[in-house]
Amino acid sequence: MSPPKWNLKILVTIIGFSLLMTSIVLLTGCLDTGRTDDLDLVVVSIAPQEEVVKRIAGEGIEVVVMVPQNMDPHTYSPTPSQLLKVARADIYFMVGSGVEFEIINMDTIKETNPEMTIVDMSEGIDVVSFEDHGIEHEHEDEGDDDHTGTDPHMWLDPDNMLIMADTVLGALIDADPENEVVYMENHVLYRGDLDTMRYDVRQELSPYGGRKFLTYHPAWGYFADAFNITQLAVREEGKEPGPQGVASLIDQARENNITVVFVEPQFDTSVARQIAEAVEGRVVTVDPLASDYIDNLREVAQKMADAFGEEE
Repeated sequence: MSPPKWNLKILVTIIGFSLLMTSIVLLTGCLDTGRTDDLDLVVVSIAPQEEVVKRIAGEGIEVVVMVPQNMDPHTYSPTPSQLLKVARADIYFMVGSGVEFEIINMDTIKETNPEMTIVDMSEGIDVVSFEDHGIEHEHEDEGDDDHTGTDPHMWLDPDNMLIMADTVLGALIDADPENEVVYMENHVLYRGDLDTMRYDVRQELSPYGGRKFLTYHPAWGYFADAFNITQLAVREEGKEPGPQGVASLIDQARENNITVVFVEPQFDTSVARQIAEAVEGRVVTVDPLASDYIDNLREVAQKMADAFGEEE
């Protein structure tokens, strides 16, 4: 026997109302996160920014990374799905130091969401050229002597990341003052973790002050400056060495007793492997774009200390 028609209407109404309320909760995020919903979604350019923003913002805010880890920020372009996220974002935290992804794509990003706040995380940081680091390039004999371009990798100095954390805190409070206390508490905790990591890395590398290391891509100048070591670069920014340059680098590696060539997952490393083979050494991967910033710098320091120990 079928149920009366009025019961079916009530059932349909109840189901429809339940589905509507579920949709509203999912769309508005009306769950108890310990903070209000004035700020929902922010965007960053590269993965190292993700940690600092997430740690200070807390769990209630979605953080979207435009350049996925292991992708090259020199060539990556945003996808349509990423731009849809940008269109809903409240804040865009740009690196601001000359990352090529931003140079190429920031106009498009701004046009996608003209109401979005743009925050420059390089504010208050001394962004320098590759030459200012004293980075040594030993393949100038090939008519390729432009080493004066701006080095965008400022985040690899923990002192700079401390300044970036302060910038993030200020932007979050400006956008969402009701949660100022939450952001300030998270900021204090993150700065403490940064300070501890900086101390640990300094202790790890202090026995090797003045030592040189060979890296495929010149990303580690700020890191080297911070911890009193010197970077030799296989590849200049955007440029590969020719045969004479490779031979010169092999000579430099031998002169400095270097047997480890540091490479990055974002680049082809065949030239680096060729140099390592010539000096009977090895390649070691270090990632300047890792999302787990604090743990990553500790790991990089350990790998460099191990390499310096091997080369003594």
